[in-house]
Amino acid sequence: MSVSEKNFVRIGELWEEPVRNHEPPMFAWLCTDLPIYPKTIGLKTKVHLRNDGQRPFIEVEPTEHPLALEQRNGVTLQRVEDIAAAVLQHQ
Repeated sequence: MSVSEKNFVRIGELWEEPVRNHEPPMFAWLCTDLPIYPKTIGLKTKVHLRNDGQRPFIEVEPTEHPLALEQRNGVTLQRVEDIAAAVLQHQ
């Protein structure tokens, strides 16, 4: 993820706080290429801070990109098996 300097500082300020889910979502760019999808670098996202040391939830902008569609709509068991096979094949 790539966030603005302002948001990076804010995340740092809140990182050890037990309650931080009251913060509004923060804009970020996805900076990881996920080889099982078409190009993912540069997808727009929102970072949702969560409580009690949980890692932030990353929400992909609602578009027609397959990653965004699967995040919104879920995946079938067959899709999970296909993803697992593709990932294991790249190891």
